[in-house]
Amino acid sequence: MSGAAGGSLGRRALLAVAFALPAAAQAAQDKSLRPPPDPPPRAGPALSIRDRGAIGDGRSHPLSERYKSLEAARRIHPHVRSLDQECDWAALQGAVLELSRGGRGGTVLVPPGQYRLDGEVVLPNLDRYDDAFNEVEIVGAGMRASLLSWPEDLGPGRFAIRAGSRQGAPDDDRGYQRSRIAHLSLRGPKPGNRPGDAPPGMSGIAMTSRFLLERIGVFGFRAGVDVWRDHSSLISCQLTKNHIGAYWSAGTDSFGDHLFLDTDLAGNTLASIAVAPENGIDHSSFLSCHFGFSPYAILAEDGAPRRTFLSNNKFLDCAFEACGNGWIQGPMAEMYGNVLIGCSGSLLPAYRLPKRPVAGLIVVRSLERNHFTGGSASFGDGTNDRAADIEIAAMVASSAIGNRFEDAERLIRLGRDGLAPALSVSGACRANRFEAVDCAGEFRRVGSGGVDVGNLVQRDYDRVRRLEPDHPADGVALTSAPAGGIVPVATSGTAPVGKTRAAIRMGSLLRPASGVSQRVDSTAGPTTPVGVAVTDAPAGSDSVLMDLRLTSR
Repeated sequence: MSGAAGGSLGRRALLAVAFALPAAAQAAQDKSLRPPPDPPPRAGPALSIRDRGAIGDGRSHPLSERYKSLEAARRIHPHVRSLDQECDWAALQGAVLELSRGGRGGTVLVPPGQYRLDGEVVLPNLDRYDDAFNEVEIVGAGMRASLLSWPEDLGPGRFAIRAGSRQGAPDDDRGYQRSRIAHLSLRGPKPGNRPGDAPPGMSGIAMTSRFLLERIGVFGFRAGVDVWRDHSSLISCQLTKNHIGAYWSAGTDSFGDHLFLDTDLAGNTLASIAVAPENGIDHSSFLSCHFGFSPYAILAEDGAPRRTFLSNNKFLDCAFEACGNGWIQGPMAEMYGNVLIGCSGSLLPAYRLPKRPVAGLIVVRSLERNHFTGGSASFGDGTNDRAADIEIAAMVASSAIGNRFEDAERLIRLGRDGLAPALSVSGACRANRFEAVDCAGEFRRVGSGGVDVGNLVQRDYDRVRRLEPDHPADGVALTSAPAGGIVPVATSGTAPVGKTRAAIRMGSLLRPASGVSQRVDSTAGPTTPVGVAVTDAPAGSDSVLMDLRLTSR
């Protein structure tokens, strides 16, 4: 019985195996026909420049110390051209080349030390459509730990570190760099320059697209960073003690969309940022950055501009501190559509270039559709901000159209305290709204005869003038200005208004005075009230604080 059962089970097992063999053979055949799976992606390797022969003791070590002939040196460093070249440079450039030729990129490590270099470090080009992204990054051990130094000036047009495509045509598609430099410092040939000193010829880092600079220091160069193309980011960097911190230079083309986050650009000998006439900064963000301690914060270089100087940028919580000659300067340039939120600044003569006037804090040809809000109208109070040094006005432009000034109390007070007018506009001036603590209104050009502070004013086409009898009041002049000048005209809220010598009680309806219609009194009459007194004004006083009721005209 058991044997029969065993024989029966054995035959069933044999039948199952027989039927399974063709299926298994077919599966094996199908598997052999399929392509092998792709290997899992691997990150690029890391290579220390010490492994390539770097020394890093801060002193000069030419290749001749190690090699008896150039041929011997080139067996280790094929890129060198002379035994006079520094071992540290040969090691760093060699590590970059070795990783870039490996097909997967990688990270060049710069251990703690002071490395002396005497040539450009050139990063590889990447094709815009290269899926491998064979990028090489350079990473140190800390901004104060790893120092790359160029004691000798390489000359104009040369850089400490540059993308390879920076010597190609501006429309070269190989500028899609995607490189990262982090946690180290670069020192140029003139780290001790002062305003007015001749700058060095060479610059620091020449970027292209998608560069990431993270916690690096760059100082002692003509320009700390030279900006090209688009979408690069600088995070917690220090670009200081250069001639220019960040430079949108001639011969380059920036497509915008850059990010500067928590970056210190203060303490350069000309400007925190400079822009060549054929270039412009657009659609970029500057968040919690520090400008100043230099003649200019942002400077448009002289020359006929080909692009908008500043266009559609955002400045959030930035300081334009201790500038010598002004904050944003470009007498021939355009400033369009920018937003400044929570920004402030000051002037300081110690950083002033001689023979260059302080015409204004912001001086441009065209000021259009910009928005200043949340502290960005902190234009000075005449003490630490040196507002009395301004020669023309806080903001000077050939035309000003459609700008918005929120929190503009201090901007208006410059003129009210006799320090400097808020705006000086030689051409078109319209739709420039402001909001102060107690009132709101618009900056307007003054017509014939000028106006005095506290005058009721009326429209005169695109201008305002002192109110005349039988005309509706359009606002109150908050400062004095001659014909052609610009005054802030309050149209709502509470403002001090000139009055007759008679006493006025709080709560009284106020009308234009019969004899001097640009002033007010509380006598009854046929004229339309323009406001309500919010304080008592005794006999003999010249003004009263009035809650404007101009909508009733």
